[in-house]
Amino acid sequence: MKKKLNSIFNINPKYSTIIAFILGLILIDDFTAAEQNAIGEWLILIGQTLLTNSGLQVVVENRVNNYNTNINSKELKSIYNPVMYDIEKTKELLKEIYPNNKNSIDILSKAINKLQKELDSIKKE
Repeated sequence: MKKKLNSIFNINPKYSTIIAFILGLILIDDFTAAEQNAIGEWLILIGQTLLTNSGLQVVVENRVNNYNTNINSKELKSIYNPVMYDIEKTKELLKEIYPNNKNSIDILSKAINKLQKELDSIKKE
């Protein structure tokens, strides 16, 4: 399925938006207001499921890769709060504030290993 959807990611975002808009207009004529609402809510649920999963996946990946930084933290803002950020300076300051998240990585790694063992045992059953 992923291969089939890959072509969607190569479409110009404006064209993709226009196509979605046109499909929405087409669906309006064939369904009652209640049916339109049900279909719309169903599509929103699909989107929310994808967004929730991907958002949480990004958090986990950032923690594993030690990208767990917060440019909105009180610590950083007390040192450096410009109108436009200088990315290199921000990275420098973040390294001072958050020197190493090694403990978080170790905890996540242990949790992932434990989950993998549980999955393996479930698969064997």
